Amino acid sequence: MKKGLGVIIYLLYIAGYYYVMLPPMNWHAPEFWQFLVFCLLPLLVVAFMFALGKVGLEKFKYRNTIVLENSKWKRLAQVSGVMIVCIFLIPMISAGITSRFFHAKEYATRIEPKEVDFTEIPEVDFTKTPIIDRDSSQRLGDKVMGNMTEWVSQFDVSSEYTQVSYKDSVYRVTPLTYNGFIKYFKNRKEGIPAYITVDSTNGQTSLVKLQDLGLGGMKYVPSAMFHENLMRHLRFNYPTEIFGSPSFEVDEEGHPWYICTTYTYKGVGTQKKVTGAIFLDPISGKSKKYDVGEIPSWADRVYPESLLVEELDDNGSLQDGFINSKFGQNGVTVTSQGYNYLEKDGDIWLYSGITSANADESNLGFVLVNMRTHEAMKIKTAGANETSAMKSAEAEVKNYGYASTFPLLINVEGNPVYLMSLKDNGLIKMYAMVSAIDYQKVVTINSDEPFTALTDKMLRVLGVEEKVEEKNTEEKKIHVSEIETAIIDGNTWYYLKDEDDKVYKCKLTSNTENSLVFLKVKTDVKIRYVSSDGIQEIIQFIQ
Repeated sequence: MKKGLGVIIYLLYIAGYYYVMLPPMNWHAPEFWQFLVFCLLPLLVVAFMFALGKVGLEKFKYRNTIVLENSKWKRLAQVSGVMIVCIFLIPMISAGITSRFFHAKEYATRIEPKEVDFTEIPEVDFTKTPIIDRDSSQRLGDKVMGNMTEWVSQFDVSSEYTQVSYKDSVYRVTPLTYNGFIKYFKNRKEGIPAYITVDSTNGQTSLVKLQDLGLGGMKYVPSAMFHENLMRHLRFNYPTEIFGSPSFEVDEEGHPWYICTTYTYKGVGTQKKVTGAIFLDPISGKSKKYDVGEIPSWADRVYPESLLVEELDDNGSLQDGFINSKFGQNGVTVTSQGYNYLEKDGDIWLYSGITSANADESNLGFVLVNMRTHEAMKIKTAGANETSAMKSAEAEVKNYGYASTFPLLINVEGNPVYLMSLKDNGLIKMYAMVSAIDYQKVVTINSDEPFTALTDKMLRVLGVEEKVEEKNTEEKKIHVSEIETAIIDGNTWYYLKDEDDKVYKCKLTSNTENSLVFLKVKTDVKIRYVSSDGIQEIIQFIQ
């Protein structure tokens, strides 16, 4: 009776660990070996207890029946100990013989970016450019949730905010989550009722109610418990798969999905490789496994950012072997200290700069990776790195003390340009553009001004005046009725008023100095200016 009870307790012990930790039954996964150690550990402890605690007794008896002699308990302890040591050693030996030291070339070729021209990056389209960063998206999402008084006490907003290509634009999407253990049991029958979308181009935020789409609530989610927990539901359906963290996305009809990338390793936990993805419908709990190359085109995040950065760093550093990557470092390159996203051809691409292993203020080029297909492109364009560009943008408005977001690389009339937000206490106050070739060329606008004004300023700074003229400039002869000057951010600006009380402004530069310094009231002057709803900006005085 007692012996049977011990076996039951031991089996419950193993089942409990599996239910909570959810290890894959796959020898490539480190979690599998941890599970084996956990299973054998009680046997080792019990064996040692009897082997050491029964010293002096020749036999261990149960109801006057010889069960095990003391020497056999010792032997069981020895066997259990050897097995645990082996279980520890196998992953360590496997990790060693499949490491970068012995297989540098294989690690370097997990991803192989093809070299392309900068023209592969499409001309900037601000209806598809994710200028609203994750932190700002989270603030907007929390704000819209705060207005839903009937839900705010029952649900929280997930911090996920996945970047997706959706409805011919770019959005961040995130689901609601259960607000604790009690709220889960209170709401589990109906499930999670909504998710939030934030338009990354303009910050427009919506709380999408699933019932308005004719759908039920999401029941199989990460914040659910017991059998409805997303990872537990997946593990019981796919016991041998090695999972990554699930990513929340929506298809073009607005139907929510969780996309869980699957992996394998060459050894135990080394040379990680994506094998496909499981698409789970959180409403019904139904799921489908897709292999690499078969992923539906609407999906965006199959290859996670951390793995792509790791692969890119290996590709740049291990081409000439592991030793060179650590010591000689001949030709060794790494990615920048950050990344961002680009929308291209309906997919989300991860963007990062490429710099030398020795930290400096320059980039050797840029790299883009399709997060769905793994296609990678490298653009060799030497220039400033992202950190230098951020500092340059912050210096342009240093009197305000604004902080720059990590920049986004865009194509402005064939010119590589960094685009970033300038924020004060998390709120976007201005936008800036910095030349990716020369970080001293900086322009800014207020957050309520159109981006066309920013690109026009950038083109003028880059010396591409004819591109600005092709856009929204006009020529006009005005009669100057008033002239005022002002120093803004260390720059001198002239403000002119014509006889119709329209105001024009012009920055004092080497190109405008002769025209402005000697300009007098009650004189006529011909100008070329950028037309806008407010103050017109003069870009040229025409002789």
